[in-house]
Amino acid sequence: MIWNRSVPVNTQLPHVFYKDVAAAVTWLSKTFGFREHFRYGAPDEVGGAQIHLGDAWIMLHQARSGSASPAELGFGTQSATVFVEDVDVHCERTKAAGAKIVEELHETEYGERQYGVEDYEGHKWLFARHARNVDPSEWGAMVVEAITPPEQISLAPMLSVRHGAQAVEFYKAAFGADVLSCFDGDKDDVVAELSIGTYRFWVTSESPQNLNFSPESLGGGTVRMVLVAADPDAVFARAVGAGAKIVWPVEDQHYGWRVGRIVDPFGHHWEIGKPLAKS
Repeated sequence: MIWNRSVPVNTQLPHVFYKDVAAAVTWLSKTFGFREHFRYGAPDEVGGAQIHLGDAWIMLHQARSGSASPAELGFGTQSATVFVEDVDVHCERTKAAGAKIVEELHETEYGERQYGVEDYEGHKWLFARHARNVDPSEWGAMVVEAITPPEQISLAPMLSVRHGAQAVEFYKAAFGADVLSCFDGDKDDVVAELSIGTYRFWVTSESPQNLNFSPESLGGGTVRMVLVAADPDAVFARAVGAGAKIVWPVEDQHYGWRVGRIVDPFGHHWEIGKPLAKS
């Protein structure tokens, strides 16, 4: 599935109706901490908006003929659950904003720590985090189909370099990498886990005694990194400014990508680009 910046979610996108979308955005942002992604409609009347809290995305719509908010109906027909990491802090924020709490913060029998709140137009929201892994049969549900938990597997490259500490600083400067963990050894030796956005990779000082060599020692590498960016030209220029050398510049390619290649100061090649929009 391709990524679409207009609908940045692949599982579910609830649509909620309000009498005044602009007012709803303001209230939901102030009370729950939602952030606005975009809005559309006439300047004097917002027809809709997209907001998010972390990875929870919501569409807001102007209530028109055939749709209404709970305040207009006199009752609600559904509620939305949003998962937040620190639900206790979120609950205190919501209370401080004066929202109507309809379910106090507690841990449910099915393993969720959650609270319920009603917004100013009657929509019910649940904010929760997983507290325990509970089988449905433990609290009395009849299991129709057993679900196997997803296997926790991840894959990340490890780049061998001659100067580990220097490499970590380069990747921070060139790509805005964050250091997730770093184990320092003698002199310039390190083993570090870094991330660029949501993607992780490792950097380690080479150790010939363990048959672990850098491209500098080998005179070339067998693997190159592919970094996909919304603005590859800007990322490419930043890397070059930090000390990378251009192998070939960013250009539109016949195979449908805009991409260029650099080699970092430690011999690793990086292709920086993105797929071109299909015409």
